Amino acid sequence: MQPPPKKQAPEPFVFRSLNLRQQNAKGEPAWELTSPEARYDIERRLAQARNLQGVTYLRGKPHYRVSARVGTVLNDGELIQLEGDVRITLLGKDPVLIRSQQVRWLPRQELMVMDAKAVATDRLSRLTANKARFLLQQDRLELRGQPQLERWDPSRTKAASDRGTAAAATTAATASPTTEPAPRPAAQEILTVRRADWSPGSGLLQAAGPVRGRRSDGQVITASALEGNLRQGFVDLLAPVRVSDPGRKGWLEAERSRWDLAGQTLRTATPFRGQLDKLALQGNALDIDLQRELVVVPAGCDLQQPGESLRAQTCRWNWSTGRFEAVGDVVLNRSAYKQVTRAARLDGAIGKQGQAVFTTPGGRVNSQLTLPPPGAGGTKARKPAAPVAF
Repeated sequence: MQPPPKKQAPEPFVFRSLNLRQQNAKGEPAWELTSPEARYDIERRLAQARNLQGVTYLRGKPHYRVSARVGTVLNDGELIQLEGDVRITLLGKDPVLIRSQQVRWLPRQELMVMDAKAVATDRLSRLTANKARFLLQQDRLELRGQPQLERWDPSRTKAASDRGTAAAATTAATASPTTEPAPRPAAQEILTVRRADWSPGSGLLQAAGPVRGRRSDGQVITASALEGNLRQGFVDLLAPVRVSDPGRKGWLEAERSRWDLAGQTLRTATPFRGQLDKLALQGNALDIDLQRELVVVPAGCDLQQPGESLRAQTCRWNWSTGRFEAVGDVVLNRSAYKQVTRAARLDGAIGKQGQAVFTTPGGRVNSQLTLPPPGAGGTKARKPAAPVAF
């Protein structure tokens, strides 16, 4: 007697298309997923599809578009495994693109898990991490594993985009549907953090430190943490904040400071101190224009260098030209002869030896100095000399 033939597994159904839709408790569309070709295994409740396209909804309206080269749908949509150039695009006038090579999508939990490198890009910045979780309902992208923020100069980005548009026009006939956007220039700033949470919709960003930033000009910025809004183009560096410029032998220490990424400024309304070679600087507030290379101390300016000190209401210094300007109740003290100079304004420049040399731009100056003590230089003793005023 021959044993009964083994039961063969049924051949999976091959569909011309796959179309899955799900609604929320209010009857509004929650998500949908389509594919032009899919194979479905009834017993395993598993579908394998190519060229998937999907949409997630927020309050019944399309919110994110999802695409992937291949995908596996388990238990009729309880888990969707997306692979191969997975793209999650925020819809709207200012889109954000999130990319990874592998994404586990759990629709019921409104969660996407990226175990491979995740890259989120908007018009002027890019966030990357070794892994990430995207909570769709909260619109929060949790970046873990060496998160990094890169930022571009808007003018350079536009120029690169224009060149890319011209190049794309000449190759449009042969370009594939997945052709990359025009490449951006090298990032002006790169910030690394321990972990970061970002909302693509609102732009809100919170990152735990230590924070370390590097600019294209070699300056290094560190902070304990940061928070900000990438859509509004700023991050707040949390104390202690330090800026180092090895090329100019300079450093700066401050409390909470706002880095305007769009306007390329660094500001703090709290006391700070710094050093540029032999020149020490401190004040009650600080405004640095990184693009114009201009430092402004709007209140309580205090300079110290070997043999001299200066106080003024406001100081301005251009670190590319070395030109310096002190304005408002200026008092310059020189240790030689105990000379004291008062003026409404003093100009100066940072010399090759790292010290400031001051001049008066034609205004009224009041100087007071004390002559050497009697008998100095072999002269006969005389009555003590009174201070001389000019």
